Amino acid sequence: MEANERIIIALDFDDRESAFSLVDKLGDFATRYKVGYRLLTSVGFEVLDELVNMGKWVFCDMKLHDIPTTVAGAVRNLAARRIGSISLHVSGGSAMLKAAAQAVHNLAHRPQLWGITALTSLDDFAVQNELLVNSTAQDWAVHLARIARFCGCDGVVASGNEIERIKESCGHDFVVVVPGVRPSWLEQHDQKRVVTPREAIKRGADLIVVGRAITEADDPLSSFLKIADELA
Repeated sequence: MEANERIIIALDFDDRESAFSLVDKLGDFATRYKVGYRLLTSVGFEVLDELVNMGKWVFCDMKLHDIPTTVAGAVRNLAARRIGSISLHVSGGSAMLKAAAQAVHNLAHRPQLWGITALTSLDDFAVQNELLVNSTAQDWAVHLARIARFCGCDGVVASGNEIERIKESCGHDFVVVVPGVRPSWLEQHDQKRVVTPREAIKRGADLIVVGRAITEADDPLSSFLKIADELA
């Protein structure tokens, strides 16, 4: 995989014009994009179709978390849009994860299912004192990754701090996607457990999700190419 193909750009915008202005600026250099609640609730699901029709590989970051039947139906509907991957919370339980995996099993176009482990905005204090999970954020994330693998997910979204342990526990073919990636030249913002792009890839990440380092840059293409060079 080329360095530029390892970067998923987070289209965290409130309007279509801003999102597609960035896509136009990055042109053929950027091939993978993440679309989440923020853009979907503003412009609708048609944005997925537009990106796919432009030849882009789309990660629909829905973070699905509901009863098994509801999640299975949502996954099937999203798969019909020919997107590349869908996220769902591992904490929704094994029945939910298995129902999602079964829903896409025999489809002509099968998107990858990525389990959300511990959000990168959570630290040990939040995990233990707010969520009442009796372990560190890292241990909890690795445990959730094992559940995702067992239930048929293709990979997980996890902090860069857990990459090696997840690969050891779940196998090197199990995809690890790292969000909250911050180049050394950018502020950390609201993320608690972050790594640099180069660090993430060295630790074994398959893909990284980058947002503000590119989307808020004065020259988004230069920032994108700078990160790609870091990975290469």
